[in-house]
Amino acid sequence: MSDTTTYHIQFGKVGKTYPVPPITLEHTDPNQFHRAVAAYAVPYLRPVLTEMGRPELADCFFRVDPKDPTYGDFLWIDLVSGKGAQFCPARITPVGAEETHVVADDSDDPEHVDDCPGCAPTP
Repeated sequence: MSDTTTYHIQFGKVGKTYPVPPITLEHTDPNQFHRAVAAYAVPYLRPVLTEMGRPELADCFFRVDPKDPTYGDFLWIDLVSGKGAQFCPARITPVGAEETHVVADDSDDPEHVDDCPGCAPTP
C-alpha cells in the first residue's frame, strides 16, 4: 500500500449485522493506521461481541494481510492461554481522486459537515 493514499474501509459481518460503518483514513504509518482502525471499530464491535457471548474479543487489534493489502481483519490473542481468534474481515480500497467531492461551507445537506472525510469545502 502506498504511504500517502487514503483508504475506504468496509467491515464485514459480525454475527448477522454490519456493526461498523465505513471510514476513510490516511495511511501514512502502518502502525497508526492499524490502531486508528481498531480504535474506530471497537465501540461498534463491543456490544455485538458481548451479545454473541464473546466480550473478550473486543480487546483486539487490526491487521492488514501482508499478501493481500486490500484485506484486513481483527485479531484477539490471549498469550497466557495460547488462544486466539481472527474475526470481522475488512476490505480496504484506495480512494481515487475522482471520488473526492466538494461541498460548500454553507451546505444544508445534513450528511456533510466541515470535518466530513473526503469533503473539501469550496473556497
